[in-house]
Amino acid sequence: MMKRKIAYVSCAMVLLLLFSFPQITALNAPPPDQPGPYHIGSYKAWYLVPPYGLYRATIRYPALHDGWLAPINTTGAPYPEIVVANGFAGSEWNIKWIPSHLTSYGYVTICFTPPHKISGDATQWASGFRGGFEALQSQNSSRFSPIFGAIDTETRGAIGLSMGGGGCVEATGASGADIDAAVGLAPASMPSVLAVARNITVPVQLQVGTNDGFVPPASVLELYTDFLSNNTVKEYLVITGGNHVGFVDEFFARFGQGLGIDNPPGITVEQQHNISRRYFTAWFQYHLRHLNEYYPYLFGDEAQHDLDEGLLSDLQYNIP
Repeated sequence: MMKRKIAYVSCAMVLLLLFSFPQITALNAPPPDQPGPYHIGSYKAWYLVPPYGLYRATIRYPALHDGWLAPINTTGAPYPEIVVANGFAGSEWNIKWIPSHLTSYGYVTICFTPPHKISGDATQWASGFRGGFEALQSQNSSRFSPIFGAIDTETRGAIGLSMGGGGCVEATGASGADIDAAVGLAPASMPSVLAVARNITVPVQLQVGTNDGFVPPASVLELYTDFLSNNTVKEYLVITGGNHVGFVDEFFARFGQGLGIDNPPGITVEQQHNISRRYFTAWFQYHLRHLNEYYPYLFGDEAQHDLDEGLLSDLQYNIP
């Protein structure tokens, strides 16, 4: 695939970029593919979303040490919240690497499994995102909760894979959505997803692998180009050699690849995870926390380096 990088469409947009964003030459933050500074505490949660039923989830939060119900670390509180979802036939426990990594950067995350895992209804996943935020709100308000008063409920992110990625886009574009930034990993472009994608006004990043046998890059590019508005910040990136199952935890990815359920990958699972989390972590750090030191990883020298070195086969972005 030809390497390319989207150009701004007017001189005015170039001037806006030059004067709106600092010209950063040195990085003051650790590379976002490396673990963050926080330990991770966790516990189980359940929440009901009619008409679908009971969603099972794990809540993770910055803690004083790693472990089940570990004491919360309040030094960085209140923490932004992020809801995470796996895809078709998947469960929250085979995509743990995503919420764990984000929690290490000081986010309270809730990763859910929908009631009907084998379903083509992306709205079930979109409802899970809405219910996940409500569940975190409830936990934040309860004096008996391990995360009582620790969440910044006004700062919200969402990330999902495959059907969960489609649900993430749908939830972000739904009427009354209160999501500040979103990431879709190989998002499924179901009709209900496309129907609301044009409504999105907050930053959205889309990722996919060149070897994805379930959601081809062309499908994700169409969502990026034809359905996401040019009036919002958006980014599309293609991981060279990545495939679909390479976005789940390494054990399950290797198992799926051994069964031949996806196209063979051109890189290791660890390499795909490293590239993917570098971009989604920088996305949330930049758009939820407004940390300018993550700009180069998304739109600057670091991103261009990944493209030039072939880690990415395509990188496009829009900053209106």
